[in-house]
Amino acid sequence: MTTKPAHDKVSRRTTTVPVTTMEEMPVLTPDERAELLRSLEEAEASIKAGEGVEYDPEELKAWLQATYRGDRRKE
Repeated sequence: MTTKPAHDKVSRRTTTVPVTTMEEMPVLTPDERAELLRSLEEAEASIKAGEGVEYDPEELKAWLQATYRGDRRKE
């Protein structure tokens, strides 16, 4: 059950976005696990080398709106 916070401020507009759920998955094989770890190490090295992308809340918002609203509305 959802409850609303007790305040008199004007309500903000909200939207519903999809979320992930817990699902049963097969256990990784040793080769799959090694590949996953190698991929994660490469990603960490890339970030340490300054090749990562910083989180930008406005860019994420625009992407979500374009994706889930079919880019019909821009704010």
